Amino acid sequence: MSSNYKLNQAGLVEFIHKLPTPAILVSKNFENSFEILSLNTAFEKSFKCLERELLGENPVDLFDACFENRLNEGFVDIECMAKLKDGEEVPTYVKISKIDTESEEGLKLILVQDASREYELERELERLHTQSESIFEHRPDFNYTINREGYMTSVNLVGEKLLKYSKSEMLRMHYTEFIHEADIYTTQQKFKKVLESKVVQFEIKLCTKYGEKIIVYITAIPILDGGEVVGVYGNARDITKDREIENQLQESEQRYRSLFENNVDAVVTFDLDGNFAFMNSATEKLMGYSSEELLGRPFLPHIVSEYKEFTLNEFSKALKGKAIQYETAMYNKKKEIVDLHITVIPIILDSQVVGIHCIGKDITMQKNIEKRLSDMAYRDYLTGLPNQYAFQGHVEALVKGDRSFAILMIDLDRFKSVNDSWGHEVGDQLLKAVSERLLKYIPHNADLFRYGGDEYIISFESKSKGEIHHFVTMIQNLFKNSFIVNGIEISISSSIGVSLCPEDGSDIDTLLKKSDNALYFSKRHGRNHFTLYQDVADEIDNQLLKTELLLKNALQKEELFLAYQPQIDISDYSVYGVEALLRWENEEIGLVPPSHFIPIAEDSGLIIEIGKWVIETACRQLADWKDLRVRDVKMSVNVSTYQFYHIDFIPHLQETIRTTGIDPSQLVLEITESIASNAGTVIDQLKKLKEMKVKVSIDDFGTGYSSLKYLKDFPIDHLKIDKSFVQEIGEDEKSEDIVSSIITLARNLGFQTIAEGAETEQHIQFLKNQKCDLVQGYYFSKPLYSKTFKCWLSNWNI
Repeated sequence: MSSNYKLNQAGLVEFIHKLPTPAILVSKNFENSFEILSLNTAFEKSFKCLERELLGENPVDLFDACFENRLNEGFVDIECMAKLKDGEEVPTYVKISKIDTESEEGLKLILVQDASREYELERELERLHTQSESIFEHRPDFNYTINREGYMTSVNLVGEKLLKYSKSEMLRMHYTEFIHEADIYTTQQKFKKVLESKVVQFEIKLCTKYGEKIIVYITAIPILDGGEVVGVYGNARDITKDREIENQLQESEQRYRSLFENNVDAVVTFDLDGNFAFMNSATEKLMGYSSEELLGRPFLPHIVSEYKEFTLNEFSKALKGKAIQYETAMYNKKKEIVDLHITVIPIILDSQVVGIHCIGKDITMQKNIEKRLSDMAYRDYLTGLPNQYAFQGHVEALVKGDRSFAILMIDLDRFKSVNDSWGHEVGDQLLKAVSERLLKYIPHNADLFRYGGDEYIISFESKSKGEIHHFVTMIQNLFKNSFIVNGIEISISSSIGVSLCPEDGSDIDTLLKKSDNALYFSKRHGRNHFTLYQDVADEIDNQLLKTELLLKNALQKEELFLAYQPQIDISDYSVYGVEALLRWENEEIGLVPPSHFIPIAEDSGLIIEIGKWVIETACRQLADWKDLRVRDVKMSVNVSTYQFYHIDFIPHLQETIRTTGIDPSQLVLEITESIASNAGTVIDQLKKLKEMKVKVSIDDFGTGYSSLKYLKDFPIDHLKIDKSFVQEIGEDEKSEDIVSSIITLARNLGFQTIAEGAETEQHIQFLKNQKCDLVQGYYFSKPLYSKTFKCWLSNWNI
């Protein structure tokens, strides 16, 4: 039998047990003598013995000296005497074959027959040889043999397929020709060890005929002949895919651990019972507990009581294989409440949920800011009175309750002169004094609100017009006595407009509009008196109609114009941009304040045409500012809610940008918080503006609360802090708190802040300390005509 073919020892033992010919399998032991490893049933019958009696015994004891002398040879046929158990000696024909396997050296197969069976013995050996060849050829791994010089002497079919060489090509090649150059030295060292009769195992890269790299795991075994190494038997198992999978798993694990361990948010893995199974260091920091204190324990006891049922329900959804997000709150180790935004992701293996990943983001600061703004949104920061938002809810409740009531809109006459004469501090103290006097004298069926600026609103429940008239007169008379503020005696009167529900309307917008029109009538007719809308409805309507008619012709007569107020980057006092402010001056009625003609324009629909004119004029002006000092200035333009929702708004804006040739990133559109009442439509419009690269600012931020919950979803650039808060800096801590909170909120959401109405050095210093981004107000400049602005800019010293 050729030494090139090897048998698996277990297969060989099984094979000889099936032979009809007596057979023994022997090998050398550590003492260099032979011992019996196995024998078959035919041998037991022939020698009248049992296998267990002879295992481990020396086979020479079964034959005469001729057998012993020839046993160490490789392949021999001899005739000798066999010794049976009962002492009888029988002449036999013995065939000794050297067998090498993958794991054993020096195996001998001994077949025993009488002379008459010599031909049959040869056939058995041939079958053994054929089986050895088949095992070698068809093993699933690359099998080969190498001579002592390192040349291939045999390869199997798998080797041909693996390395893309034919068998004839490979049998002329040295083994180093298949090995990647980086592994040649290592392989040569291993080859030397095998030639020293050692079995070696190692991992290397092979190269195919076409340069492809294959990773294999080699087992190399010496081929012995008469105790001498005559070659090497090798088994190469292709582990390329195994290593690729291992590398991918390792990379995935590294990515996972990086995401897990280095995440600034708390990342936790829970088992199906909600117990902590794994956590990152951010979790320990957030909760104040070490991992040892939490692992294996349930999360639910840490959840704030009122959130437990909700949180458990949400967690249960994840157990059903659904990834969800929600907000909850927990206690940390110090028993402080921590607000959390939770993302829960089921871990699914083989279509089964086996655990839960949870990412917890600390939103405590954001929640505190929202709560503070919420608390302040419904109460006036200066007087402590309920504000216009509280008023809206109050009136809605009255209307739903089918109550009869009057709305009194009160405006302090010439209040601006008080601020101009004695300063804002005295003006604020006067507002407080007015609030206290009104509160002191209004009856239980009346409620007082500060509507904004120097305006108050009182709701008075009564069905009697006489009682309402008497009440309004009493309120008017409260201003006959002067006010003492900071030692200064101030005499001030009031103008009042009154609307009645249900006579003048049954919804808040109609009632406010009519009381405001009645107030405007009072002011236009000498101030210091009150007007019931019903009493002068026709005259008011005529007056409004007249104003509307004049406004319709204002564009044609070029009575509308824009003034520009600079916006300053407070970090370096550079000019960031300007706000375009709409103005109207009519030769008959004079300079009309925007607060009066803008509502008329909105009610009449003129706001769409006027709004288009404003955008076109502002963009043309921006295009005209081409010189070095002006070219980077941003242009802010106010957009009415009616205009924003108009179907032609986006197309007109696109066309204006195209025809004027301006850079759209220099255009900033200012919209109010109230626009968030239709959040879905707003977001769609805002996304279109962002696609155009136009910037967006939320104007008068802080005077409303409805948009806070949508703010994080709005694709905007700026929050503009209402001037009513800015002007109280240095005089009212609550106003300062609001300003600080808005700046912090904007920073957390990635928005810039613009503070309008800055008039003093104290305002500027506070805003700078709070890291407000942009500031506009009289401290830097009043609104300017276009030419005046260019002159102002050229003289601006940074």
